[in-house]
Amino acid sequence: MSLQKLLGLIAVALVSACSTAPVTEQTAVPVPSERIYQPSYFGTASNVAGATVVFLRDSGLFGAGCSHNIYVDNIKVFSIRNGEQAVIHVPAGQHFYRLETGVGPCPNIATSQESSISGGAKQVYRILLPSDGSLRLTRVE
Repeated sequence: MSLQKLLGLIAVALVSACSTAPVTEQTAVPVPSERIYQPSYFGTASNVAGATVVFLRDSGLFGAGCSHNIYVDNIKVFSIRNGEQAVIHVPAGQHFYRLETGVGPCPNIATSQESSISGGAKQVYRILLPSDGSLRLTRVE
């Protein structure tokens, strides 16, 4: 193998190691109870006015040492790490979701989304940290 090909393979490996990979509801592990700050969000959607919101955090090495805090309507609800998911229940209506990092060896970065959800509905959000370092909270469903 030529030196040029070897350097190309190393470059591809380094770039791919710096990005995160999506997880699914089937492959992600639940956020452990010690990082749940508002357990009332984690019950069941108790009536037809309740709605379900799922947060899935990508897996991968980039940002692996960081916890991300999730706020719902300015209330800190849980912290999530690589390859984890949190399934919460909120009343139908308008909600504000804020994602912050800065816990562990990570810089202080925040992003947010505002969303309206109907009773009985489900929304799914992906949390990713691309290789450019910009934290993202993206609705995928």
